Amino acid sequence: MSHNKCYILFALFLFLGASCQKHLTRDNARSLISKSRHHPVKKNYKITKTYIKNMDTRGRGVSIIIGEDESLENEKIYKQFEIKGLLNLEETQESKETTSFLIGTTIRTWTKIDVKLTESGKKYLVGEDPDNYLVNLWETDIKDITGIRELDDKKSAIADYTVFNKNITPFGEIFNDKHQVTQHTAYFFFYDDGWRIDD
Repeated sequence: MSHNKCYILFALFLFLGASCQKHLTRDNARSLISKSRHHPVKKNYKITKTYIKNMDTRGRGVSIIIGEDESLENEKIYKQFEIKGLLNLEETQESKETTSFLIGTTIRTWTKIDVKLTESGKKYLVGEDPDNYLVNLWETDIKDITGIRELDDKKSAIADYTVFNKNITPFGEIFNDKHQVTQHTAYFFFYDDGWRIDD
């Protein structure tokens, strides 16, 4: 084979290789999305270490209930965590009596709840501060690249992909959306060094 034919074949291979590389593949899209959006991503939940409920003020024969407990919704979740053996809720009844010349004696009562993680719960502890625990529910990750559309200019593309939850912890098990799969879209542009995701 002559040198000229070798050069022609070599140039043809380079051209075909470059042409193939120019198309955005599903594996390439998955890799770029994972790197850019830091998959898998930990989904965490904040648990308050102490909260107050059942506040009541009584004075001069008048009973005043101070609003609804802001912690009521959280407490429903905490109770389910407690049933699963992940934390303990320790109640303490507290009260304070004050006397004033104008309104007489006032007695304020409330229930203080201390939230303690059990040894089982501590296995999923991500972090904590003086007021809160942060526990892991699950990780979100890419499930599938469901489609790629290259635009007419061949230098931009759109990839559709789904995200699901994996490694679901006992804390995550109580939530209804634990098996949810969501649809997402990513945009890409082709440069001289290859495809890049548009963040």
